[in-house]
Formats: sequence, structure tokens, C-alpha cells
Amino acid sequence: MTTKEIIAALEQGALANHQNKHRKGNLIILPAPGEVVMTGDLHGHDKNFEKLLRYADLDNNPQRHLVLHEMLHTAENTSADQCHSYRLLARAAQTKVQFPDQVHVILGNHAIAQRCRDEILKNGQPMVRALNTAISCTFAEKSTLIIQAIDNFIMSMPLAIRTENRIWLSHSLPSQKHINEFDNNIFDKTITLADLQSNPSLRALTWDRAYTPASLQQLKKLWDVDYFVIGHQPEPNGFSCCHQCLVILASEHSKGCFLPFKLQRSYSPDDFFALIKFIASLE
Repeated sequence: MTTKEIIAALEQGALANHQNKHRKGNLIILPAPGEVVMTGDLHGHDKNFEKLLRYADLDNNPQRHLVLHEMLHTAENTSADQCHSYRLLARAAQTKVQFPDQVHVILGNHAIAQRCRDEILKNGQPMVRALNTAISCTFAEKSTLIIQAIDNFIMSMPLAIRTENRIWLSHSLPSQKHINEFDNNIFDKTITLADLQSNPSLRALTWDRAYTPASLQQLKKLWDVDYFVIGHQPEPNGFSCCHQCLVILASEHSKGCFLPFKLQRSYSPDDFFALIKFIASLE
């Protein structure tokens, strides 16, 4: 993609995020019938993204939805301390523009760190600096425009997805210590930079780890759902299944996984967990 195409994709993608017909405030509500292809963190893994896009085949499946998060920041395949994962973010934005009501790019903690200029490490590498260095070296006097377009795209991202068949999709989940004070109003308010920096509920939804059976039961009642599918945690085997209701996915490496499911049916835990697929199995 050219500089002009990257900026256009990010700017138009931000508008498409806001105008998504399934969006209610900062929450995407997906009705039946249809399908969802849920991914884990991608972190610049272009090859896995393209495989997932071919699998989703959105052109020929207008009721299928592709959920993406954490495209930015890869500590692999970098040179001179540069991270070029902005390319994947722009590619995701371009796909969002092409399929505005089928592609859903939700907010994650690395996107927040990038927008807030809060350094975050991946495999010991400072990722915000590496990404900004790559942009500066690649785009020179246009780098400010690229960074501004990335910022605007991040600010436009919804926070989570709830499906008609009671499945919750988000980057992470609040841990036990934050649930009692969790404010559901974050799904209705206009998200500001200050919210990304310090709103405790938004931060809990995107940064927390350590989920217990008790905390998940509380979240089930709070959001009226049966299952959760998230990313955020390193999963060297591509996935883990916890407490009969939680799937954690990683899509950023050779054992990366995804989870496709139908919107018009209910699932037992065993049936739901059995849906997980390895990206490497795709053409």
C-alpha cells in the first residue's frame, strides 16, 4: 500500500467503525442468523491474517463476521529496532472499509499503549518506539499524518461484541479485583484519550488477566452471556479453554488459532471448545 492508500484506509476505516450498523455505543450486537470468525491477537502476522481473510470469504458470505484485534506490535521479523506492523493495521482498516458491517476491529491494550504513547514491551523490545521509528524512517515528512491516522483509527474502535446466542467477544476481561467497581457505562459513553489512559473499567476490560470461576460467573450475570472468547494472554499452543466458559486465543504465530461459530444456535461447552481451529490448517 502507498502512503496515500494507508492514510485513506485508516481514515475511512475509522468512519466505518463509527457507522457500523451493528454498533450500539461502544458495543457491537450481532444478530442471528450468521457466523463469526473470532481471532486472537495478530501482532503484525500478515500471513495468518491473509489466511483468515481467505477462510472468512466475506464476499460470498454476507452474514459472516470477522473479528480482529491487536494488529500492532510484533517483536519478530524486525530490523534496526523497527516494527512495521502499521501495515497490518492499515490492511485490516482497508478490509473494514470493504466490508463495513462484517469486519469488527475491537480495542486491545497494545492499541491503547500506542495511542497513549505508553511504552509496552514485547519479548523485551519497546514496541511503541519501534513502531514510531519505523513510521518515521519509512514516511519521513508524511510520518505525522500516518501516526495521526493510526491514532484516529484506534479511537474509533468498539470495546466488545455480544452475540444473540449469548457469546461475549473482547480483547480481555476484568479480573476479580475490578468486577465490583466495573462501570457498564463505558459501553455507552464517548471514549476519550483520558479514558484510554486512566478509566479503570476500560483498562480492566483491555489489560487485566487472571480469570477465576467466580469472576467469570459474575461477568456472565453482568452481561447476560454464557461464553467468553478473548486474546491478550500468551498462548504458545494457540489456545486454552478454562472453567467451561472461556476460550483464550492467540493468532500471532505458527500454532495460531481461531474460533468460528454460528450465531443461530446454542452450544455445550464441549461443542463450543471443539470449534477451535489452527490457522496452519488453512490454505
